[in-house]
Amino acid sequence: YKTLVLALLYTAWFIFASFFSNGDNTFINLWIGWKNVAAWLILAYSAIGPGTVADIIQQQGQKEVSASEANIILSLEPVFTAIFGIVLLGEVTSVRENVGGGLIFLAALLASRESRRSSNKE
Repeated sequence: YKTLVLALLYTAWFIFASFFSNGDNTFINLWIGWKNVAAWLILAYSAIGPGTVADIIQQQGQKEVSASEANIILSLEPVFTAIFGIVLLGEVTSVRENVGGGLIFLAALLASRESRRSSNKE
């Protein structure tokens, strides 16, 4: 629903801006690439792919695990983002970023241990 709400809000903003443009077509200047088909295709892909499909897959996955496990997995998102940036884009991370990622990973490991202990006691 988040993507739908955002799409409706952006549409309302565009209509509002075009309605109150005083006839000088300032609403057209909101985005320079509005006539570029490739730009629209990239925009549609980024909305449908990572936006909608990823949210649906994430929600389906969260149904299969407990809330605490889902929280642990989702807290690792910046770590995975950095790893993919290094592997796919050749980015270089600083020592501070590496230490921060290590602390997040360590916290996730400790939290998952505690989560397993509490579930085994029940």
